This record gives sequence, structure tokens and C-alpha cells, in this order.
Amino acid sequence: MKKLIFLIIIFTASLYAYLLPANQYMLVPVEKSISYMEDKQGNLTYRQVQHESFTPYNEEHSINFGFTKSVYWFKMDIQNFSSGDICWWMKIDYPLLELIDIYLIAPDDHLIKHQRMGTSQPFASREIASHHFISELPLHDIANATLLIRVKTQSSMQLPLLILPSSGLTEDIEQNNLFVGIYYGIFFIVLLYNIVLFVYTRDRNYLRYILFIVSFILWQLSFDGLGIKYIWGDTRWLIDHGSSALIAFTAFCALYFSRHFLNTPLYSPKTDKVIVFVMVISLLMSAASLIFPYGDVIPINAALASLIPIILLIAGLAVMRHEYRAARFYVAGWSSFLIATIIFAFNKFDLIPTFYGVNHAQQIGSAIEMIFLSLALADRVYLLQREYIGKLNRLNDMLREKVEIALNEARLKDRLFVQQSRLAAMGEMIEQIAHQWRQPLHTLALINQDMYVKHKLGVCDDLCFEKSHESVDEHLQYLSKTIDDFRNFYKTDKSKSLEDIGDLALDALRLSDVFLKYAKIKTDLNISSSHKVNIAKNEMLQVLMNLIKNAHDAIVEQRITDGKININVEDDGSGVKVSVEDNAGGIPPNVMEKIFDIYFTTKDPEYGTGLGLHMSKYIIEESFGGKITVENIPGGVRFIIFLLGEEGQALPINDDIHRRNV
Repeated sequence: MKKLIFLIIIFTASLYAYLLPANQYMLVPVEKSISYMEDKQGNLTYRQVQHESFTPYNEEHSINFGFTKSVYWFKMDIQNFSSGDICWWMKIDYPLLELIDIYLIAPDDHLIKHQRMGTSQPFASREIASHHFISELPLHDIANATLLIRVKTQSSMQLPLLILPSSGLTEDIEQNNLFVGIYYGIFFIVLLYNIVLFVYTRDRNYLRYILFIVSFILWQLSFDGLGIKYIWGDTRWLIDHGSSALIAFTAFCALYFSRHFLNTPLYSPKTDKVIVFVMVISLLMSAASLIFPYGDVIPINAALASLIPIILLIAGLAVMRHEYRAARFYVAGWSSFLIATIIFAFNKFDLIPTFYGVNHAQQIGSAIEMIFLSLALADRVYLLQREYIGKLNRLNDMLREKVEIALNEARLKDRLFVQQSRLAAMGEMIEQIAHQWRQPLHTLALINQDMYVKHKLGVCDDLCFEKSHESVDEHLQYLSKTIDDFRNFYKTDKSKSLEDIGDLALDALRLSDVFLKYAKIKTDLNISSSHKVNIAKNEMLQVLMNLIKNAHDAIVEQRITDGKININVEDDGSGVKVSVEDNAGGIPPNVMEKIFDIYFTTKDPEYGTGLGLHMSKYIIEESFGGKITVENIPGGVRFIIFLLGEEGQALPINDDIHRRNV
């Protein structure tokens, strides 16, 4: 950043140095050759003042009498200007003069030329369409002449006068156009840059700064005379009031932007009160400038323009103490503008002499100031962006932690609801075990009673004892196998292995045999699959038993007398398709989309938990990477499970188990 600032200073100094050298075509130092006379009443004619006593202007600098209501006459004796074919021109390099009368008088008092110029005259009447006042001096074949210039203005009374040949005038205009092009080009780039940043960031500080730039450009155009040339032309009201009103309005915009940019209400409350007060004064003066004559308000506005940079520089220094980094650029920018403005304002009040280029001092200072303020805004955006990225990183870390916590909680909930579903199924299985054991236990009781009676009667021989022993052993084996089946079902082992879905479907039907027979529900198992699938056996068994139990409950609830459950296991491309269907009438359409939602059930809340189907979907899709769907069929409903088969693990189809009726 220091390198950039250094380059800006070098560039500005080089540009200014290019413009400063005195034009080599100037004949004589005009200031030493001119005299003046003050016409306080402003009613003298050129004939009356021609032979009046004029006071020689002995100062070394350009003519400047500050703000005055008097009319001034300037006199210059021209000698030996008629050599050769050179055409001479007079140029007044101060575009704010209202009325200029030029009288070129021959030695015999003959009026060679009279021309009226100034902002009060139509722009089209100028000999050269320039924002400066330029007039040709017809000095051909005239050895001596007297030049009288009458000036009346409500602005500062100054006369930066040049007398140049055509070649010198051309060079001077080219240099001036170069300066104007570079100067307003800088402003255009800064303005465009800040508009883009405003559109990108939506930061209102950029909008306030854009307002300040636009108001300053309009005022500068008015001061340079370029506004008359290019924008508002000969609009009298703007010429008379615009320049003064724009000074005060630009002061307001500068204060308005700075107050929000520096956040003076927070960092410097006392300075903020001063800024608000001066803002009000600036607005009032801007409004007054639109009503009152230019001469009455311009001294106040000029003083206000000199005061504003001082106030804003103090505000910037006050905020810098709070380590607000962008304030450094702000202070650097307003320091350059303050120096240029003080030079400019003191010159208008005739407190410092006019020297070549003094009228450009404020322009150069303002260009540097605008660049520094743009850098300040850019630095502020950088700091805000860095702060935003820091906050974003912290939020991302917090979000990552919360997501991890939420995932852990979700996994815990998944385990809990699967366990809850398993416990709910366990209650149902205990009831099935009771049904399974009731018949064998009743038979064992009868055998035991029969052996006891026969023993008392003495008719229990060895053959009878052996037969009773075999019968007891057979029923005990059945009870043991039942215990093993249910114990295996409730194992929590989730390790996956290649399993035959047909065998698992057969096991599920066998475990459900008791309540299916009790409800007199017929089952049909069709197996035509040639693939094994990589799954957790018990979890898949639980899914199948859930579907079978749901079909059983629906048939019982609908009181279907010829209830039937069909299970089909078949190949589906490289996978296995399992369908479980019943004839219980189907699922209502308004319920279909909710059927897999957790805790949703169509059963009586006393008997239904709403966990079975949700758990089944979770196991199939999350654990196995498969898919489960449901559809209504004529007379009932069908649940379909798709599972991806293991490549190269096709099973030969056994005709003996191709169709199994249970």
C-alpha cells in the first residue's frame, strides 16, 4: 500500500511539474506591465477612464483583489507587438468572471476593438469555444496600442492574464485540455469503481461516497467553466446560483459521508455533534444560495469550503486513535485536499499571491483526496470481508460440531427406535412362544399323568415306559428348537453375510406359524431367485416378520374369512425382488404416502406403535442399500423389497423348494 501511495504522489507531482513551466511564448510578465483603477460606483466609461490616473500593479504575482463589489479597470500599454505575421491573443484564465469588457485603443484614440465577455454573455459569442476567456488582439501594422479591461464580478476579483501568439495559445490549450482530461478521467474511474463496489457489496457508504463525488464533480465543472460549455449552457439561473449552491451541497455530502464512514457517533461523539451542526449550516447555505445573489453568499460558502477539510481532518485523527485502520487513508486524503483548499481559499481572499497553477491546486488536491478515500473504502471492505470470513469460519466450525452432535443423536435415535421396534416385536413373540408351548406342555402333562396312573396300577411295563420316554423327549426337543429359533431372532449381531432370501422367508413363516394358524391364514411361498444378498440375517428376518405380522393384523382387523399371504422371492436383474402381499382390502390413498413415517399407524394405539414399517424402511434402504415400496393390488396390498445381489453368488434353483406351501 505504501508503494501505491508513493506512485500516486510521484504521478501527481510529475503531472503538475509538466504543467507548471511558464509558457515560452509569453512576451512579457504581464503583471509588471499593467496598472489598475478601482471604480467603486461602476459607472465610468472607457473614454472617462482612458486618461485617468492608474496605479501600477507592482506585485510579482497575478492580479487578485479578493471579494469586492467594485468594478476594476486594468490598463496595459502594448508596444512593438506588430512584427511579422504573428497573431496575438489575450487569455484570462479565470472562468468565473461575470462581465469583461475589452477595449483596444490606437495612439490616436481610435477604438480598434471592443469585445464583451464573461459568464453573463452567451457562450456562442466567444471568439473561441473555450471555458476560458480568449480574445484576439488585431495588432497588425500597429506599433503601439492601449489595452483597457473592465471587470465586474461577484466572485473573487482576479485577472490571471496571458498574451500569447497563436502557437503559444495552441500549446496552452492543449496542455489545459490534457490536464482536464486526466483530472476528470480520474474522477470518472473513481466514480465507476465505487458504483461497481456498491452494486457488489450494497454498502451504503459507497452510495454516500458516490453522492459526494457527483456533487463535487458538478461543482468543479461549474468552477472550471466546463459546465457552461458542456452541460447547462447559458441557463441563467444555474450560472448565477449553481456554483455557490454546489459548494455548500458538496460540503454537506462530504460531512454526510464522513460521519457514517468514520462512525463518529461511536468513536468521537463530540466531533460528531460539530459535524451534524455544520451539516445543517451547509444545507441552509445551499438553500440560501438558490435564493440570494451570488455575491452575498459566496464569501460564506468559500469560508465553509475552507472549514470543512479542517473539521473532517480532525474527525479522522480522532477516529484513528481507536485503531480504525481505514481512517489512515481518510486522513491522508483530506490532508492533501485541506492543503489545496487552503491555498485556493486564501488566494480568493487575496491572503496569498496568485501564481501559475494556483487555480489547479484544489483540483490536484481533490483528485488525490478522492483516490485516498476510494482506498479507504476498499480497505474497509477488505477488513469487513476478512471479519466476515472469520465469522463464517467460526460459524462453520460451530455448524460442523452441531451437525456431528445431531448425527450422533440421530444414530442413537435410530438404534433406539430399532431396539424399540424389536422390543415391541418381542412382546408379540412371547405371546407366540406361549401358543407354541401350550400344546407340547399339555401333551407332556398327559404323558406324565398316564405314566403315573399306569405305575400305580402296576401296568407300566418297560415297553410302555420307553414309549412314554420317547414321546417326552420328542416334545422337549420341539420346545428346545422353539427356544433356539426365537433366541437367534433376537440376537443383536449386525454383521453381514451372504444369505439366501428364500431360506429367510421360510424361517419368518415358521416363526409366525402360531398366530397365522390361529387366524386360519393360508400362506404361499414362491422362490425363483438365483442370487444371494449381503445382509444382516436377523435384521432381514425382522423386516419379513414385520410385513407378515402387518398382513396378519390387517386380515384379522378386516375379518377376512379366507385370509391369505403370498410371498414371492425372484430375480430382478442383478438383484433380488421380494414381495409380500395380502388380501385385506388395501391401504387408503390418503394414507399411502405416510405409511413409512415413524410413529404413524392405522391400528389402535393400544396395539400399534408405528415403528415396524419405518424400521423396515430404515433397515432396507440405509443398512442394506436397497429399496422398499408399497402398492395397492386388487383386493389387497403388496410390499416390494429390492436388494442388490452379490456378483458371482448365484444359487442353483432347487425344484424341491421352488414352490413351498406352508
